[in-house]
Parts: sequence; C-alpha cells; structure tokens
Amino acid sequence: MLQHRTCTQCGRSFTGGPRAYFCPSCRAERTKQTNAAYRARKRAGDVRAIGSTDKCERCGKEYTVEGGLQRFCPDCQPIHAAEYDRETAIDFYRAHKERVNPIRNERRRIDPFKKCVMCGSTYEHKGTKRMTCSPKCEREYYNRQHRERSKRQKEDTNNEQ
Repeated sequence: MLQHRTCTQCGRSFTGGPRAYFCPSCRAERTKQTNAAYRARKRAGDVRAIGSTDKCERCGKEYTVEGGLQRFCPDCQPIHAAEYDRETAIDFYRAHKERVNPIRNERRRIDPFKKCVMCGSTYEHKGTKRMTCSPKCEREYYNRQHRERSKRQKEDTNNEQ
C-alpha cells in the first residue's frame, strides 16, 4: 500500500510502501555504502560463502552455511529462535503493557488488603479469593452460610406442603 512517507535520513517526503524508511536517493546512497562495506569485509576474509562450513555458537557442531546471517546448526536454530522470541516478547510486553492488556493490569492494581466479612478487620489476601481473615472467622462464616441454607430449605419444604 503506497502512501506518503518521510525519509528518516533527510526528512524529505516520498511515496513508498509500509516498510520504506528512506527516499529513493538516500536508499541508493545507503546501498552504495552497504556494498562497499561488504566488499571490504570480503577482501579482509570476514565473509562466509554459502555452502561453506562453520561452527554452531550453541553446541560447537559444524554445519553448512545456508544464509549470510546463520549462526546456529539446524538442530539448535529452533531452540534459539524460541528463546529469542520469548525474550523479545517479554520486553515488548513490559514496554507496552498499558496498551497490550489493560484489563489484566487493572486487576493487578487491586488493593492487596481486603475487609473480613465476619469481623471487619483488614487482612492481606495475597491474590486469593478468601473472604475471611482467619480460620476462626472462616468457620463462623461457614456456619452462618450453613444455617441460612438450612433455614431456606425448611421454608421451601413448608411452602410446598
């Protein structure tokens, strides 16, 4: 989708696709520089030819180079890719968590203290759904619920007759 873009190098406006960052003249200049740097690396012997062998950075096993940026053997590459994806996803989430998952973050901001339904004292709930502050209050709460349930059941049986 062609749109009006602004060159990140010179600031001129140009028509380009969604990944176009440079105007045609700046792009041509960058291509010249990239090619010159490649030729210099090649003369210095720092370029690996496709089809040559190299050592894996993870396990040290030799592999055949299939691309210029390849660093790992075919066995280690999926493992590295998963680790890298996980790491970058976490970094992205931390940087954009307000926008990515606002509902979850709202839940995390909930006050860590609750009020006990039995005695009214405050206690730290530590993310649980507890409604009482202590085992004693929990037992009282359970007994009250049980009495109310029994009372309703008796009323229901009396109404049916």
